[in-house]
Amino acid sequence: MNNRSSVFASPSYFLRRVTFIVFDIIAFVASFLLAVSIKDGSTIIFFSGYFYIILLTFVLIKLLVFYSFKLYDISWRYVSLQDLANIAKACLLSNGIVFIIIFGFNIEAFSTFPKSILLIDLVFSFLISSGIKISKRMYLEVMRQSIRNSELKRTLIIGAGSSGEQLLRDIYRSDTRKFHVIGFIDDDGSKQFLYYQGIRVLGTIKELSDIIKKFKIDTILISVLSADRNFHRKILTIAREAGVNDIKVVSTINDSSNTITVGVNDIRDIDVSDLIGRQAVSINTKIILGYIKNKRVLISGSAGSIGSEIARQVTYYDPEQIAIVDINESDLADLEIQLKRMYSGGEIKMYLCDISNKSKVDRMFADFKPDVVFHAAAFKHVPVMEKFPEEAVRVNIIGTHVLSSAANSFGVENFILISTDKAVNPTSIMGASKRIAEYIVTGVGKSSNSNFVAVRFGNVIGSRGSVLPIFIDQLKNGGPITITHPDMKRYFMTIPEAVALVLQAAATGKNGDVFILDMGEPIKIVDLARDLILLNNLVPGKDIKFEYTGIREGEKLFEEVLTSEEGVISTSHEKIYKSRLVCMHNEESINAMVEEFRNLLDYSTKEEWISILKYYVPNFNPTFKIDQFDTESISIRQISLTANSNTEKWS
Repeated sequence: MNNRSSVFASPSYFLRRVTFIVFDIIAFVASFLLAVSIKDGSTIIFFSGYFYIILLTFVLIKLLVFYSFKLYDISWRYVSLQDLANIAKACLLSNGIVFIIIFGFNIEAFSTFPKSILLIDLVFSFLISSGIKISKRMYLEVMRQSIRNSELKRTLIIGAGSSGEQLLRDIYRSDTRKFHVIGFIDDDGSKQFLYYQGIRVLGTIKELSDIIKKFKIDTILISVLSADRNFHRKILTIAREAGVNDIKVVSTINDSSNTITVGVNDIRDIDVSDLIGRQAVSINTKIILGYIKNKRVLISGSAGSIGSEIARQVTYYDPEQIAIVDINESDLADLEIQLKRMYSGGEIKMYLCDISNKSKVDRMFADFKPDVVFHAAAFKHVPVMEKFPEEAVRVNIIGTHVLSSAANSFGVENFILISTDKAVNPTSIMGASKRIAEYIVTGVGKSSNSNFVAVRFGNVIGSRGSVLPIFIDQLKNGGPITITHPDMKRYFMTIPEAVALVLQAAATGKNGDVFILDMGEPIKIVDLARDLILLNNLVPGKDIKFEYTGIREGEKLFEEVLTSEEGVISTSHEKIYKSRLVCMHNEESINAMVEEFRNLLDYSTKEEWISILKYYVPNFNPTFKIDQFDTESISIRQISLTANSNTEKWS
């Protein structure tokens, strides 16, 4: 049994091709003999002396035709309906060629050949050849279903759509099966009591609790790619009340173009990101493919949470080369290894680079010659940037200017800034610096033939420096979980979904666009903490205590995605909006503004940084109180060596 499984599981390319050819020779000989034996008077051929010539003609022509249809290159494990259709076409064509040879030429060997044998042979050739080729899939998906089912987890799949059907098929093909699928659950009335791959739709979500108990379910697999956090929360609640704690989800993004397929490798345990950050997000991978395919893509900040996910998702769209750029050498090296494992179609280049270093950035652009730049490098930790404002200026402002100027000089086709909702009515130095980064990108783009766009969104759950990893660490240590304020709210989205929308927005953006992602409804941080505790089968407030520490400097209770003067324009995607705000900065005013910040890097106090940031971002309302400075009366010329009073503001 083990030897047989091994042969079925991993034949080499050469062995598979030889095996198919040998089996087809047997199939063609057998089909011809069957056709001859069925036909009355066929003994004439047997004793005419030309039998072996006729048989050889049949076999050779069919082998050549089957080879031309690439039927010896198909996967034995994944033979499809299209492959069966090609077998049928090859049989028709080969028998048509034989017909022409027999009856179109005056060949003595075929003088007594009955025409009906061709039709009988056609049917048997298709049945035997296709039967052999589909045998492995039949074994994996049908015969093996009953093997060791008692040792597998009795499983329900939520969602009887295309993703659920693909998932079931891949479960059957898997060499290391863990799930014995009992049935589907789906709220679509037209699907009730239908069978998919021999598995029945047992009912709706309202009946889920009863079905779990009736069929003694061990595991729930949620395969609804359009599901949001409310849907996941509902399934989790029902399942746990019915006694099922093993709930898993399919983590693939919902693709409206149906290019992405679903498989066993996409299954993972449900986690707090599915209950807090999960959105009903759908993307069109065909549009993104046209944007990235065969392009040279550079990603700054690629060792970070957002940048690394951009790099991973970009590999799917077949770029010519990918450049990963960061100042964190360890994580950058780890990402390079990961990407090379994921993507063998093109070269991965690594650059250890501080983006505020102009000469090094220029050398990097000259070496790589990017077509598309995703600028995700930024200092984003609000309390840390309050302590080190000069670093927020150096990286978020000067670094953005260096990178965008290089993109303009080297003729990059598309430049995408990853922005944040903290740039809207900012109360922190980090938020104000990112607002100016938006000015820079859209301002530089005004005099450029390239597309410079920004994409603004809120918190991505689980990103480095976010609250979730902190909560998880506190939970492992038995608590307490520290929360700044009981009413603190934030927008949340999972990292893969946010990045997928960034790619979708970038692929449709025009020069100067500032996109805003719909992050759904804001979530209380305390609710995130409660869900995390419940997922670990603990009781909030009893097993794990809460401790409120107070709002930190630069923070606000609620983040916005638009300023009061902004409006939005809908786009072709329901989760992506475009700001109506128009940048009045140009390249000249941007250069003058950045030069001011550059000249202040080594000498300014926090009060001076706040003053100049407030000058350029009038709606910057810092939580840091300046007692000894009046931000309304202080002159920018007094703190800047190169002030430019004509610098235009964002209007």
